[in-house]
Amino acid sequence: MTTEELSAALEALDTERPRDTALRLALYLELRRAAAEEWVFEAEGDDLPDD
Repeated sequence: MTTEELSAALEALDTERPRDTALRLALYLELRRAAAEEWVFEAEGDDLPDD
């Protein structure tokens, strides 16, 4: 899932299952992993020459 999809899932969780702490934690950790991965790929792409 992308960071946008994970963020939307966390927002939906607030209304649908506000007490589901385990699911919230899992989604949050996945969001952090996805954000770090996107950041790494963006940083690596900065070093590429323009075509």
